[in-house]
Amino acid sequence: MTLAALLVVASISFGVGPGVVSAADPFSVAIDAPDDLSTDGNQTIAVTVTNNNDTALLNPLVEVPISSPVGLPNGAEDAVYVNDTSDLRDATVQQSTISTGDALLITGEVVPAGESRTYHFNVTVSSAGTTSLTADVRPLYNEPNNVRTSEQLDVSGVGTVNASVVDNDGNAVTGASVVLDGQSQADSVSETVLEGDHTVGSSLTDAPEFTVGVGISETASVTFVDGDDSIQPVAYVGEEPTLVGDSTSESDGDAKTPVNTTVSVTISKSDGTVVYDIAPPSDKPLRGNGFATTDANLVEQTTIDGETRVQLNQTGVGTQVSVEFEGYELGNVDLDGDVDADDASEIAQAASSGSDAAYGDVNGDGQVNAVDAMLVQQYSENNRDTDYTIGGA
Repeated sequence: MTLAALLVVASISFGVGPGVVSAADPFSVAIDAPDDLSTDGNQTIAVTVTNNNDTALLNPLVEVPISSPVGLPNGAEDAVYVNDTSDLRDATVQQSTISTGDALLITGEVVPAGESRTYHFNVTVSSAGTTSLTADVRPLYNEPNNVRTSEQLDVSGVGTVNASVVDNDGNAVTGASVVLDGQSQADSVSETVLEGDHTVGSSLTDAPEFTVGVGISETASVTFVDGDDSIQPVAYVGEEPTLVGDSTSESDGDAKTPVNTTVSVTISKSDGTVVYDIAPPSDKPLRGNGFATTDANLVEQTTIDGETRVQLNQTGVGTQVSVEFEGYELGNVDLDGDVDADDASEIAQAASSGSDAAYGDVNGDGQVNAVDAMLVQQYSENNRDTDYTIGGA
């Protein structure tokens, strides 16, 4: 094969076609879309033309074919700008020269050697997923010398987060706010959000924070409650919970075993997460924090201002929650950890004055009187067992 033939073959095999950027291209083209490109309203696309040549690029034409799911909002051609919004460019919508359907054709400005110009325009996207967008750029007086590029765009769908801060009667709480993805909002919001996970909290003191998943066209609802009931929903996702019933019971104690109080609650809620505060009984002193058990999924339990806070998932129409609070030993009225003669003296004083003494009714007759004082005194002298029956060491 002759040298001339070799050169011809080389030129055919290694030629650069439209849309392929090589080191020899006098200019390059890039398409950029926002990270939050979605189906929610207008979205701004940027096409950047960079002049790699040592001479100016004269008024390039920028053609962007428009096809479903990408569309143009009304007046898009009148709002095309270069670099900043004060520099509008002429643009029209016309039949595409490189594809079927319409295209946005932008009249670019001169790009000096070594510089770039970025053209911005608004689009709409009708469906979520991945879609392709193409831009073809050609010099005004040398259109065959074009550069074409395509970009795969990731388009998110949208859903809704409804959230509010209310009191126990369902009224808005003045001055409170919903906190959505770290941003404070009003006391009640209905916000369009990108599909995916979002954090929802409130400005209430010690309010919990939830992460809710929002699918395309789905709605997540979160409610925060500012109340002071002894058994109180603090926040919930989805439907409102119903308190079906509650009860309080005490364990049998003695001089060595604390009298524990258990608050049992029945909640009805068919879906979502709920957070409840359950307060300890206020009629007698208690020792330490409450301990919760439940037939739902106990996500977390904490103590807030002495109340036991439980966060539950997988609730049902009869979800049971029990919180056990540790008390003091029977007869330990001065709460010092031992039952001794000092306790007997305090019980006697309470009996004579007609006042109450917590944990002083050691014989279980419903009264605190001189008999209880006598039994505690006898126990302190080792003349009675821990259950205050005759015995002792």
